[in-house]
Amino acid sequence: MNDNDELLFANDGDNLFADEDDNGGGLFAEEDGNESSDSSSTDTWKVMIVDDEEEIHTVTRFALSDYKYKGKHLEFIDAYTGVEAQEKLAQHDDIAVMLLDVVMESHDAGLQTVKHVREKLDNHFVRIILRTGQPGQAPEESVITDYDINDYKNKTELTDKRLFTTITTGLRSYADIMAIEHYRQNLEKMVEERTKTIQEQTEELEMKNFKIIGSINAARRIQSAMLPQVNRIKKALPEMFILFRPRDIVSGDFYWFSETAGRLFIAAIDCTGHGVPGAFMSMLGDALLNQIVNIDEITSPDRILNRLHRGVRKALKQDLTENRDGMDMAFCMYDKQAGILEFSGAKNPLLYVQNGEMHKVKGDKMPIGGVRNPGEERIFTRQVVKVDQPTTCYMFSDGYADQFGGPDNRKFMSKKLRNLLLENHQKPFEEQQRILEQRLDEWQGDYRQMDDILVMGFKVGY
Repeated sequence: MNDNDELLFANDGDNLFADEDDNGGGLFAEEDGNESSDSSSTDTWKVMIVDDEEEIHTVTRFALSDYKYKGKHLEFIDAYTGVEAQEKLAQHDDIAVMLLDVVMESHDAGLQTVKHVREKLDNHFVRIILRTGQPGQAPEESVITDYDINDYKNKTELTDKRLFTTITTGLRSYADIMAIEHYRQNLEKMVEERTKTIQEQTEELEMKNFKIIGSINAARRIQSAMLPQVNRIKKALPEMFILFRPRDIVSGDFYWFSETAGRLFIAAIDCTGHGVPGAFMSMLGDALLNQIVNIDEITSPDRILNRLHRGVRKALKQDLTENRDGMDMAFCMYDKQAGILEFSGAKNPLLYVQNGEMHKVKGDKMPIGGVRNPGEERIFTRQVVKVDQPTTCYMFSDGYADQFGGPDNRKFMSKKLRNLLLENHQKPFEEQQRILEQRLDEWQGDYRQMDDILVMGFKVGY
């Protein structure tokens, strides 16, 4: 022990373990009595004494022999070199406080031990109190700045009371840090468990979604088989196009065609909703139209819509339920021999162009199906267009005109659609369809598709 070490617990005339006041009692009795017992599973606080002087170990142990903090005594671990301290720290990861000398087997052995603990062992919990009898070897300002220590003490300063204060401060800090670490670990465990639960739920949802999408894809194949083949329509109407773009996998919009007794029947139908509900309605509408036109041989568009309206209400039991589902539609019958085009509409119009001029035939302001007012008898009207010259006709749902987009994210609107159709009505129908699709894509941009889209064009009277 050098001269500075002999002053480790020197005070100003008091005995090493004498009280600094005259109240009597044990040195650490007040701390022991005021602190509540700790709930930790360990019975002691581990304190490592790292010093190459045996006397320092002996005096420190003796001074702290009766010390208790939160109901727990101290357990001492001794190391006499920096290397030995590093080895024992690797074996004991629960050391609370380390009283560390600077100059031991080398002039900076203590400082190297600090770096090893913090960087190599990655132990940021232990409270490191640097004690030195040779402050010139480790100036306090540079050590505090450059090394992750928690306190710096000159051995000449460590009286019995100051040692008590230093140990208590270190243990209190260690206890707080470990409480936070325990909370962090519990929180991390909760997050991991929650994440696992979410992952399991996500996997379950993905599997259910996979099965649902599979079912909807099967429904799409059924719906596609239900729709008339375009090639079949083109045999009767060589100049025509159909722009059909469902919003979802299946569609509430659908087109219908039939040819019987020298007459052509063609319709553009917009069912309530889109996706799966709309697709169910489209299949109901297709089945009813096949029954009315192909089996019952009703040919007048107004009577067809009247029968369809009653059929939808009956199928959906709308007299007994609050079901409001229905259809908007434009329906045409073309009699080539008679040179006429008969039209009936449920809310939707027919546009036709003759001699470069566009005409609009409005549909009735009521849908197919839906709630009926008391005493209401829904009767659709028939309108006749004389076809004695080439006539280009257009029917559509509201999906194209209602699509949001453009620089101000507004609807495309019906007027723009009418102008677009008129501007291009003389072009080949395949080109007309391509122009409509391109204009729609440009208008929509990155906005989502709002509804199912159906636009049909065909030419008669040539």
